[in-house]
Amino acid sequence: KTFCIPHGGGGPGVGPIGVAEHLVPFLPAAASLNPDAELNKRVGPVAQAPYGSASILTISWMYIRMMGADGLKRASEIAILNANYIAKRLDPHFPVLFKGKRGLVAHECIIDLRQWKAAAIEVEDVAKRLMDYGFHAPTVSWPVAGTMMIEPTESESKEEL
Repeated sequence: KTFCIPHGGGGPGVGPIGVAEHLVPFLPAAASLNPDAELNKRVGPVAQAPYGSASILTISWMYIRMMGADGLKRASEIAILNANYIAKRLDPHFPVLFKGKRGLVAHECIIDLRQWKAAAIEVEDVAKRLMDYGFHAPTVSWPVAGTMMIEPTESESKEEL
């Protein structure tokens, strides 16, 4: 999980990025941080904060400290249980992708909505309708176009699921 930090829409996020040496010239660089002439030839930062949203690290640290090792393990177990509950309930109606050998998913499940395209219903239509009913905006078309990622947290009750 993300230790209580939302990550929908690609952020906010912060963390190291590893690349092979030959790709270094293509990494974003902030000229304001290093006025080196070679860096100025590169693409600029992908956000206004070249180091990411570092303030979110404090929230994650506090969450980890508050939960402790046992609490984090329990929260992870419940999140996995919740994702599998949803996957089992939806699988007869919407194919669930990326199941393990035992038919289980991890902390999220990805449902395939591509078959609805024939009826002129796109995954975005389903996502927007869920939001109309107060559900959190799901991740759509990642990692597969036309799919929806459902990622319940450990705090969701069975009734809410």
